[in-house]
Amino acid sequence: MRYERFMRRSLVPLITSRIMPYCGITLLLALVAHKHASDLALISYVLAIFSVVAVMLSMSLGVTGNLIAEHSDDDQEKTHLFRGGFSVSLVMAVVSLLIGFVILELIADLPGAQMNIDKVHSLAVIYLGAIPLLVINTFLHFFHEANGDARVCSIIRLGATVCSGLYVGLASFAAGVENFIYWAMGYFLFGEALLLLCLLWLSWKRNFDFCPMYCKRTVRNVIRLGFPIAFGLAGQKLYFYLLNERLAAEASALVAQLSVYMSVVGLFMIPVVAYCQAHSLYISRHVEQRLTSYGKGQLGLLMLIVLLLCALLVVGHSLFFWLGEKIVAFNRDAFISVGYLLVSGSVLSLSTSHLRGLRDTLAPQLMMNLVMLSVLVPIIYFVSSEAADIHFYLRLQSAGLFTGFILLQLRIWHMHVKTVKPATV
Repeated sequence: MRYERFMRRSLVPLITSRIMPYCGITLLLALVAHKHASDLALISYVLAIFSVVAVMLSMSLGVTGNLIAEHSDDDQEKTHLFRGGFSVSLVMAVVSLLIGFVILELIADLPGAQMNIDKVHSLAVIYLGAIPLLVINTFLHFFHEANGDARVCSIIRLGATVCSGLYVGLASFAAGVENFIYWAMGYFLFGEALLLLCLLWLSWKRNFDFCPMYCKRTVRNVIRLGFPIAFGLAGQKLYFYLLNERLAAEASALVAQLSVYMSVVGLFMIPVVAYCQAHSLYISRHVEQRLTSYGKGQLGLLMLIVLLLCALLVVGHSLFFWLGEKIVAFNRDAFISVGYLLVSGSVLSLSTSHLRGLRDTLAPQLMMNLVMLSVLVPIIYFVSSEAADIHFYLRLQSAGLFTGFILLQLRIWHMHVKTVKPATV
């Protein structure tokens, strides 16, 4: 299949699957901001703490899509991958729950929790139950999405998000100002439980059984390809956690501002992430076209970035108000900061996705963690708090992402001159 046709066919369901969860979380944060603005910093802080565990364990299974794409015509291999991968996801779900309990015991001693220790602890207890479900759902979603059911997965995501949105919307009317934040945090547990039921139903309809199976090849691929992605993303989440700690030590208002900015950037990155995932799946299926496809991918991404920046100019004022009311104003500095993050994050995402399609995940993640944790974190903690505002931290992150992008171009050039052969699952 031609690259252009594959991208056109895949892009809409992939975008839908990724924009629906974002819309639900954005609705949640917006309701919290309008109901009790000071609680926005608390819920953002708890999510930042647990996101390291959630991302590290769930995204280690994100490589499932590429493995399925490599063997899209082999039903036996797909069956082995499903049974082995599902078994691995159950083990990781248990591990995530145990790690969550450890964090729960230590959370009261963290500096950022001093904003309101009782509320932070209660929110952590509520969110803890959603983490193991998120791990299992990640495997099931990526598996079925790459197995030809991207449209069905997008419909399931849409339905689960609408139901979860209705839940939190009703809670905003029924709950009091002080108690709403606890009902709002229940959004994650409710949504992940509903999504799990739907994905299990889809697996049953596609005749995949859930009999546990230890598949050495599946475990090896998860460790060799999935764990580097998990550690890389966990490193980025760790960076955001440390940034939240730094900002919380200065002023809780800065944590709320960061949350609004990240929500805006996250929204505009959704089409980019979907585009890059589709590109990665195509490379996994047609590795012999890696050179020409990367050039086409860069051109398409450039056009997508221009469209997104134009959209930001048009809806920026309304979007910032809706997400954070008066917490952040959309002005020239806000546009520049969001634009820098969008461009740098987009080109980096395409680079890492292209390398993932070439079964190269360790080197890219090591490069990015080196930049984020060894360079940016020391700058954040040693810079004078009086000389820096939220835009300084955002643009510093953009510079780090651009640096990683430049380093990855060297890695891509190296991989293009190699003979890449798909390995068996």
